[in-house]
Amino acid sequence: MGLIRILMFALVALAAYLLFKRFLGSVQRPGGDPDADERLGRLVQDPQCGIYVDSKEAVRRKVPDGELFFCSKDCADAYIENARHGA
Repeated sequence: MGLIRILMFALVALAAYLLFKRFLGSVQRPGGDPDADERLGRLVQDPQCGIYVDSKEAVRRKVPDGELFFCSKDCADAYIENARHGA
C-alpha cells in the first residue's frame, strides 16, 4: 500500500513539473533569450527625472563622457539647459 502511494505521488509530481515547465517555464528571464535583448534593449535611468526607460525607446543625447538616455525630449532639453547654466 505504501509503494502505491509513493508511485502516485511521483506521477502527480511529474505531471505538475511538466505543466509548470510548459506554461510558467516559458516566461522569459533576463539573459535567457538573445533575441529578446535585441528587441527590448536594456533599462537605463534618465539623469533628469530618475525614471527608468528602455534604451531602445529612450531619447539619446551625446555628451563628452559618452551618451545619456532620457525618457522624453523635454527631460533631455532640461538636462542640457541645466548643464549649460551650471557649467
